[in-house]
Amino acid sequence: MRDLTNGRPIKLILLFALPIFLGNIFQQAYSLADIIIIGQNLGNNSIAAVGATTPVVSLMFNIINGLITGFAIIVAKNFGAGDHGEMHRTIARMLVFAGSITAVIIVAATVFVDPLLHALDVSEEIFAEARSYLVIVAFGLVVTLLYNFEAGILRAVGDSVIPLVILIVSTFLNIALDLLMVIVFEMGVVGAALATVTAQAISAAVCLIYLIKRRPFLLVVKKDFVFTAHSTAKLLSAGFGMALMYSIVDVGSIVLQNGINGFREDMITAHTAARKIFSLLMMPYSSISATLVTYCSQNLGARKYARIRKGIKDCMLIMLVWTTFAIVLVFLGGRALVGMIVTDTDTPTGAAIADTAVLYLKWAVVFFYFLAVLLGLRSALQGLGKSLVPIICSVIELVWKIVTVAFMIPLFGGKNGTVGGTVEQIGGYFGVVISEPIIWTVCAVMIGVITIVTLCRMPKEDLT
Repeated sequence: MRDLTNGRPIKLILLFALPIFLGNIFQQAYSLADIIIIGQNLGNNSIAAVGATTPVVSLMFNIINGLITGFAIIVAKNFGAGDHGEMHRTIARMLVFAGSITAVIIVAATVFVDPLLHALDVSEEIFAEARSYLVIVAFGLVVTLLYNFEAGILRAVGDSVIPLVILIVSTFLNIALDLLMVIVFEMGVVGAALATVTAQAISAAVCLIYLIKRRPFLLVVKKDFVFTAHSTAKLLSAGFGMALMYSIVDVGSIVLQNGINGFREDMITAHTAARKIFSLLMMPYSSISATLVTYCSQNLGARKYARIRKGIKDCMLIMLVWTTFAIVLVFLGGRALVGMIVTDTDTPTGAAIADTAVLYLKWAVVFFYFLAVLLGLRSALQGLGKSLVPIICSVIELVWKIVTVAFMIPLFGGKNGTVGGTVEQIGGYFGVVISEPIIWTVCAVMIGVITIVTLCRMPKEDLT
């Protein structure tokens, strides 16, 4: 375990964030392994089928992750304040609320899968594969919840290493199962989905064994399931605030995906490939942001306000350095990165798909400085219990994505564009390309000003 309320902030932040970063790499490897194996063995249409469901899958995952992350803020605050009794009661409440909400998501996703895919404008050519993939992933949310719940409470008390170790083992198992089910058993995208769910189930089981054997002080008993109006309201506010923030962004992505699915399959393939690389580049931001939530929560509980300011500054410096590296990486090696996913890049169609994905990445990455500010300060405010502003930013993102589909895509030529490496070739898809950079800039400025005001209103010195 790691106490983030004592010691040099930047050193503690890096040591805590590194396992989360490595964990994010392997978490993305789950998804990336699916795409690479599917692309190399099943073809670009299967990539498009999986890509067409990505916003819905992301929405389901992020509602769960948002709930756990928000709930864990209260756990970290209890731990920082040394109140282990309330920490146990918080964990018990987490289990009840997160489990109930996950059950509702599973039922809704499986019952309404066909209307949902039709609403996303998924074409008939890829509909069956997309449906099978989405249903299996939805049923697998049970094990997704279990692992994220276990890892969330471990990170809240400063243990970010063990979730990483378990995830590494599970990732290699996932890749092996992918190869087995897709290539040997020829199960198609169904096999890829089953491989991921199986690997996640093993992660959850191993993490539970670790909690029982090595971290029994985090286990809850019957007497911990106490629900008072005040504690329940505080917990649900933190959990639903974070989940709402994540889900609003993903609802916007679903709206945007609806617009993208109206393009041809090769454009969907290019977008899917670009977003997979985008997710890899985002991992350092995700790691530092997750660290900031725990860091600010623990230090707020300990009333160490000067440390909070110093930690936020250190985190922003780290993220801005990574942004510079990401820009160099994409502009010098973007084509090689995309080539890991897109097949037949030596053919005219494959090359054009790769060119479109690279174009997307180049436009996105130069605005990562704004994205770093947005993600970092949004997490800091969440850790400080200020969830309203991040939610407002998420609502703005949602509205802008609706604007993108309704106006930006038609403005640049509609859905008649073709894959290629120039703005003129891709037509209306360029409206998608520049959509997020615009909103990152707007929201980063807004949340930056509000964070500065919030920090200025806090006590200048630690109150310990």
